[in-house]
Amino acid sequence: MDKKETTKWIYDRKKDNSSRYTLGTGGKNFLMCFGINPSTAEPNNLDNTVKSVERISKRHNFDGWLMLNIYPQRATNPNDMHQSCDKNLHLKNLFYMEKYFKGSKTKKIL
Repeated sequence: MDKKETTKWIYDRKKDNSSRYTLGTGGKNFLMCFGINPSTAEPNNLDNTVKSVERISKRHNFDGWLMLNIYPQRATNPNDMHQSCDKNLHLKNLFYMEKYFKGSKTKKIL
């Protein structure tokens, strides 16, 4: 069985997949990374940014990683981003940040 089949993913997103709050594997000693906004990455289909986070976490002996973003709207082009903050999206994003930050004994942030 390869890693893709055995990985237990953390993947919180909007039902329509237009926003992603978290993506990662977690662990007892995991690296948290904050980006600006999510792009196309999802479980078993990581983009280059998230692949780099995974690589950095392994290189520094973390047992997992978690990607969060300052704003959760998915967009590969900055021009496609909301022109103003969607307060409901923002509040839900803060909920997930707090959930995983408070739930983590380690506070290693990239």
